[in-house]
This record gives sequence, structure tokens and C-alpha cells, in this order.
Amino acid sequence: MHASPFNRSRAGFTLVETLIAIVILGILVGALAPVVSRQISHSRVNNAAQLLAADLENALSLAGRQRSPVRVTVDPAQRTVLIADRATGTVITRRSYGPTSEFKVETLTASPASVDLLPQGRATSAATLTVSIGSYARQVTLSRAGLVRSQP
Repeated sequence: MHASPFNRSRAGFTLVETLIAIVILGILVGALAPVVSRQISHSRVNNAAQLLAADLENALSLAGRQRSPVRVTVDPAQRTVLIADRATGTVITRRSYGPTSEFKVETLTASPASVDLLPQGRATSAATLTVSIGSYARQVTLSRAGLVRSQP
């Protein structure tokens, strides 16, 4: 006795079921892609601002330990921050925030572009550094008294 074609059990999915699943998956990916991209950009800016604040605090500490001034210089074109000994010009740290770094920030600005950190834990002037991707930006401020803050 042979089994009729109507009594056979189904194995697998039909082409229509597979196409419907692919279309639904495509719609979900298309809807979530901008949200995920925005979250990644915000995370990069936040991490860059936190690291920038930590670098400024470390430079203040270094000036105190070495008992000599340290200069922090921001190059907006290269999107780099340079920390160097003020007297000798010896580069202590150079950090990139541009397209070759993990942060990939679009803009890095500072006002003023250069500030000296003194051994007493003070700065020669207050400074505001800004990192941004698109319209999302974070500021890191340095007061003359040596207080470093990261803010939205």
C-alpha cells in the first residue's frame, strides 16, 4: 500500500513562508538601524568626553608630580590633544579623537586652543573643550582652579 501525496508529513518551510519571514526581518532591521546608529554615536561622544576629562586630570596630576608646568594643546584640524612639558616641549601624551581612533568624532574644539597646567594644581586660564558627532556634543570644562567637569 502506497501513501497518497495528501497524507505525507510536511518537512521544512514553503517559499511563501520564507519570503514573509525575510520581509518582516527586513522591516525590523530598517526600523532599528537609525536608532542603533544614533546610540553608537552618542556612546562615542560620551566616551571621548570622559577620556578627555581623565587626560586633563592626569595632566594636572603630572604637573604636580614633576613640579613643572605642563601644556595641553588641542589641534581641531587633526582632532588631537597633545600634552607636553612646557619647558622642554617633550611630548608626554598625544591622543587622537579623529577618524582613525575608536571615537571617530567629527569635531573637537577648544577655547583657548592651548592652556598651561601649573604644579600648584591650577591652570593659566579656564578652558572649554567640545567633542561632537552630528548635533550631539559634550563639553569638558577646566577651571582656573584645576577643576575638570564633563557636561552635556
